[in-house]
Amino acid sequence: MARVWFARREGEQWVVPGGRPAFEAPLEQLVFKLDLGPQRWLPGERIHPRPDEQRAAPEQLQKVIVETTPEDLRSLTFTTFQAGLYDCPYSPREVARRIGG
Repeated sequence: MARVWFARREGEQWVVPGGRPAFEAPLEQLVFKLDLGPQRWLPGERIHPRPDEQRAAPEQLQKVIVETTPEDLRSLTFTTFQAGLYDCPYSPREVARRIGG
């Protein structure tokens, strides 16, 4: 399952209050909903989960980052996605609307 993280910037880091993904879903269900593509790959970027912090509402966060693993890509045919992090062009609030209903 690909992980959808809602994060905020703190200096050079993307921090995730609450330390858990906002959503988890198969990558193929997220690609079109979140306008993901290989060109959105974020090589070298990392997220920093903070489980000791209280989770924040989507409106309080700045960025949506989708994390994929080799397992997520195994069932996809003819893809140029890689394991790692991908930038989503939508706000956390819009992604919550698109995925969470």
